[in-house]
Parts: sequence; C-alpha cells; structure tokens
Amino acid sequence: MQHGFYFDHTRCVKCHACEIACKSWNEVEVGPRWREVVKIESGTFPDVRAMNVSMACMHCGDAPCRSACPVTAITKRAEDGIVVVDPDKCIGCGFCTWACPFNAPQLSAAAGKMEKCNFCQTPGRERPLHLPRACEEICPTGAIRSGPMTELARLGRESAAARLGSMQGLPGLMIQAQQSFGSGGAD
Repeated sequence: MQHGFYFDHTRCVKCHACEIACKSWNEVEVGPRWREVVKIESGTFPDVRAMNVSMACMHCGDAPCRSACPVTAITKRAEDGIVVVDPDKCIGCGFCTWACPFNAPQLSAAAGKMEKCNFCQTPGRERPLHLPRACEEICPTGAIRSGPMTELARLGRESAAARLGSMQGLPGLMIQAQQSFGSGGAD
C-alpha cells in the first residue's frame, strides 16, 4: 500500500518545526534538508499572493530519481511505496537530484552520498507506519499529514468539498460541464 504526505498550505505558518523534527529524528547533519519550508510568492504590487509549502520527497509512484540513478541505489519498496537510497550503493553523482522535480535528494558533505526523506524509516530508528511522521507529529497547525494514499486522497476530497460548500452558488465548471456534456445519466 502506497504511503505519502498530504499538505495543507492554508495551515502552514512557516515555523520550521517540521524541518527541525525531521533533522532530529533522522539525525541529519547540518547542511542537507530532507524537509524544507519554502515561501512561494506571485503577482505584483498591490495584488501579491504568498503561500508556505513544506517540501520533502513525494515518494513518487514512478520515481524519476530511481530511473536516473546509474547504480540502482534508489529503490521503491513494494510493501509501502517508500522511495529509499542505499548508501552502500550510492556514488554521490547527483543524477537523482537533477531528475527530481522537487529537488528532494540532498548531498551529504560528510558521507559524500545522496540522502532524502525516508518516511522516518532511518535504520535503527524506524517509526511504525501507523504513527505520524516526525514532521507531522510536531506540526502545531496540522498542515502535514501522512499515511496510506487512499486515506490521504479522502482528506483531499473532503477539503475540496468543504471549499465547494462555502462557495456562493454553484461552481461554473459544474454548470458548463452539464451544458456541454449532459446530466451524466444513463442514455
């Protein structure tokens, strides 16, 4: 069963507690960040928008970092979908970082190897999958959730439904779809 993260940017206050918890739990040295809070800004004055996003490895279904690794040091575990780096195989070439759209793999200066979020499965410090990840557990606003993707998809649908429920009237997309494609009933 594929595991992953759900992140609600409307709750993130950029406190960086998730970064600190990740480094602490996984004993990550100074330098690499397996999780990093970034601020994304758009627009021009006076119409400026900003949001905070806590980024980490997304444990992609078809992980581009895995395909880019010339020595097969990156694998995806069949039982839980977690993408892991084998430090004994890694040569520190950086191809995985170039391939990753999230820039998740980070070079450890001390080890000369790539490392990244391992879903708190650091050898000797494995966190049971039914418990929150370190970043999730410490987040004061509940912006980060982890678990099976089926459960996280349900959270996403509930969040979308809540946003639709707070809208005045019906969303235009639904009206346009019915006009263009019919009611969706059996013909």
